[in-house]
Amino acid sequence: AMPQKLHFKVIHASGQDDVYRASELNYHSPLTKGWQSARFCLYPQDIVLQLEERSRLRKIQILSHQHLISTKIEFFVGDVPDGTALTLENVRYARLGYVSLSDNEKTGFKARELKSVHVDAVGNFLKLNIHKNHVNKHNMYNQVGIIAINVIGSEIRRSYELTDPEFLLDETKIDRYSSLDGLINKPDYISPLDDLAFDMYQDPEIAQIIRRLERRKQEAVLQERYDYAKRLKQAIEELQK
Repeated sequence: AMPQKLHFKVIHASGQDDVYRASELNYHSPLTKGWQSARFCLYPQDIVLQLEERSRLRKIQILSHQHLISTKIEFFVGDVPDGTALTLENVRYARLGYVSLSDNEKTGFKARELKSVHVDAVGNFLKLNIHKNHVNKHNMYNQVGIIAINVIGSEIRRSYELTDPEFLLDETKIDRYSSLDGLINKPDYISPLDDLAFDMYQDPEIAQIIRRLERRKQEAVLQERYDYAKRLKQAIEELQK
């Protein structure tokens, strides 16, 4: 199956600010406030996401806060041994790798950094280990903040071992900005509509319409109705202006 945006919910956070709670990460929209750690918290901070289904993860995206910035975020995929309950206590983790975040001085602490990491791993859970903050004058309480997390992959049904060589981060593909890799007929093609930037900067109602038109366009291509597909593509481009 083509990788797509995977639904998840936050099931654990080592701490949170009263106003910027971890549950904020369950939604993507331009109004999302995101999660912030508690003031003067201890590091590292942990966040655990549970995916709706056991999935093969292909890409993880993190949109960082513009001045409450972690120096480094580590990623772990989690799974439970066969025959055990799907609970946090039973999860076994395998480390996927990490990203380092810019201190953001160059942008005057205005731009939010979007990091994309290409992975190939199977599990039901994703854990983020969030390391201490970059120090700057705007971050008075030494907090870290994440505006949004996006997980792209495909749901699966077969059993994997945690020792599989698939649990490795593809170092060659870590990119600073989200990129569109591959062509549409490749199994690892990821639609730009599943990219985190799409939901974070697009009006939610228009985003829904665009997704519907995109599905129709793909169906039209499969039915070889190319003129119709082209008209749908133009309609999508108009909406994205």
